[in-house]
Amino acid sequence: MNKIILLLIALMITLSTQAQMTTDNSYLRENYRNSKTAQKAAARKAARKERKALKKQGITQAKQQKEKSAKPTYYVKAKDGSVTTKDKAADIDANMDVPYLAGAVPTTTEGIVCFEHTFNTGTQTSQQAFDIMKETALDIINSPDASHEISRIMQESSDTLIATICEPIYFKKAKWETDSALIRYQYLASLTDNTVKLRIWLISYSYEEIGFGYKAEEWITDKYALTKDRTALRKGSGKFRKKTIDYVHNLFARIEERIKEM
Repeated sequence: MNKIILLLIALMITLSTQAQMTTDNSYLRENYRNSKTAQKAAARKAARKERKALKKQGITQAKQQKEKSAKPTYYVKAKDGSVTTKDKAADIDANMDVPYLAGAVPTTTEGIVCFEHTFNTGTQTSQQAFDIMKETALDIINSPDASHEISRIMQESSDTLIATICEPIYFKKAKWETDSALIRYQYLASLTDNTVKLRIWLISYSYEEIGFGYKAEEWITDKYALTKDRTALRKGSGKFRKKTIDYVHNLFARIEERIKEM
């Protein structure tokens, strides 16, 4: 009986030792870490990591060197027709946009986009200047490009002329490519106390990409045509803002010149 008990005790001790060896194999991991095999594997891993870092650094340095050496060789044609480096051309473009930035599109107290100009009649009478404004309006209305279904004199008296004008404005015009939109506005000429004024307002556009009847108040004002920091023109509405400002200022200058030539 005692022999059976002793055998059972020995069996339990053996099983307990085997279970401990199964669950606790830390000594095996420690032995592996100290082995030459593990040391060689760690060395290879470190070498691969170093080669990868050097390769990445070399690619970055080569790229930076390439950009640095290539930068002066990039030449472009600036808007004024001169040839300059790419960076300088960007600076020129930024400077050329300054006249079109904040405040370049005037609005009334009601928020309506409104360009207004008072003409200096010089040696001419105000009535003669007023007649020139009427002639200019008729020239536009009767021009081949004008939309004759829309463009017309709406109201006329001895001191007031109201016309609706619709004609194309061109963003790009070439034999192989044309980008244009229709601009529609009210042309209001007035003669008051020997003062001659012209107002261009109630402006809207027709353009395939933005639809028809798009109002200037929702497209070329500071809110819609400038970037958030107000330092640049937006890509889409910005070109309408720029072209509209040029169009109106050229119209005013054209009338001024005709008045001087009388």
